[in-house]
Amino acid sequence: MMAGQGKTSICLFGVYPIRVDGEPCFLGISGTTQKLFQYLLLAAGKEIRRELLAEIFWSRSSTERQRSALNSAIWRIKQQLAEIRGIELVSTGPTVFLQVAPDVGNDAKELSEIVHGTSLDEPLDERNVELLYQALNQCDAPFMEGLTSDWVLTEREKIFNIKIRGMTMLMHWRGEQRRYEDALEIGRRLLAEDPFREAAQCEVMWLYVLNGQRAQALRQYKEYCELLRDELGIDPMPETLALYDHIRRDLNSTGHKLKTEQSRSGVIPNKLNLLLGAIEQSRRDLYRTIRTQLG
Repeated sequence: MMAGQGKTSICLFGVYPIRVDGEPCFLGISGTTQKLFQYLLLAAGKEIRRELLAEIFWSRSSTERQRSALNSAIWRIKQQLAEIRGIELVSTGPTVFLQVAPDVGNDAKELSEIVHGTSLDEPLDERNVELLYQALNQCDAPFMEGLTSDWVLTEREKIFNIKIRGMTMLMHWRGEQRRYEDALEIGRRLLAEDPFREAAQCEVMWLYVLNGQRAQALRQYKEYCELLRDELGIDPMPETLALYDHIRRDLNSTGHKLKTEQSRSGVIPNKLNLLLGAIEQSRRDLYRTIRTQLG
């Protein structure tokens, strides 16, 4: 395949950082040179001093050896990028940076832009929903798979939180559109990524109720309790316990007066009373209340 003839994409999720027309591009680099290239991809467009790169990747070598190893790695990366359209390694002077053309895709950048460009307090529109859905699907693989350096772990945690926020936004939108099965599909993906996110556990329980699967909502709670006890040796928060009791005993009652009984862990917080008192609102208002009180 002639790499220069296709559309280039930077793919920070997964094993292959460069794709051409959607297919992996196998660069002839490995080891520290490969790690340096991925570091530069992560900082694409930003100038980085040579001394910093040398210290990050060859910290145990002498200054002379660092300089030599960095120059060799830069040369090899340049050779591999020669036929790839839209990405060029610029290394003149004391700095190094990757110059990326505007039409080169970047999965992590696209996800971050759509998530940061949308407020949790404002409803998504159809166009942003589609863009967010596509961005999340592009980011299904682990971020910079196979790398474990400190700088990777820091960025991985940052991107993980952006991804979770994006999934939450999409789950909210689908729930507000009464597309409960679709919202549950996103909710299950979210909990697969972070099963200890208790607010998401509560929202998934409510989605099951709204989707006519009350028994599954109760099972969801019990499975979460088992997970907490097995992994952390703790119980769910009082709000979650009271929500379970409400679904189990009170969902079909009328009036929905505020509870005064105590939960196993103490007095039910006021925010839970607000949540339970909102049950008689429309489904859209209810969903917004859940998001506000537990989000």
